[in-house]
Amino acid sequence: WNTMKTNPAIALILALAITACADTFSGRLLVYPQWTHAKTVGASTVTETFAMFLDWTHTSGAGSNQMNTIIRETATLTNGQSRTVSLAGGYTDAFGDATTFTAVRFLALEASGGNYYDIMFGGAASDAWTNLVGGATDLIKVRPGGTMMFVAPIGTGYGVTGSNVCITNAGSSNATYTIYIGGIE
Repeated sequence: WNTMKTNPAIALILALAITACADTFSGRLLVYPQWTHAKTVGASTVTETFAMFLDWTHTSGAGSNQMNTIIRETATLTNGQSRTVSLAGGYTDAFGDATTFTAVRFLALEASGGNYYDIMFGGAASDAWTNLVGGATDLIKVRPGGTMMFVAPIGTGYGVTGSNVCITNAGSSNATYTIYIGGIE
């Protein structure tokens, strides 16, 4: 401290070093099917094409169309195993920092195509996060090779009042999943 008091340059360098550790998260999420639906009746063919489902650009922050953190976790659950994690500090980001969500703007859960059984999301035994599913015992099934995705870019997103999420292997053999949660700390 004495050196910093007598040498303002050192104090400035330390202040800049602390500022340089800021965490930002910005980008764009696209969900763009390349489908063509066709039906031939007699000599005529009618086709239907599909437009982009989602084109969401977000900046770093805490307002609408903003997020400031994301976590990604890949894990394997054994026979019938469950994993309960708190959105209020139970996950760490790619930099090893504990993440305490106040709102979730993006959530995706992908079940591996090599799974034999469903991955279940929801139903935490205590302090369940109900802002997405509604009730503490509500479950969402994600079939092998499937993905569920929720995006809430505007307003408050999915607030975090109850904070526990539960991910369960619904079967009798190992099941792998990847979860992504993006939101506001």
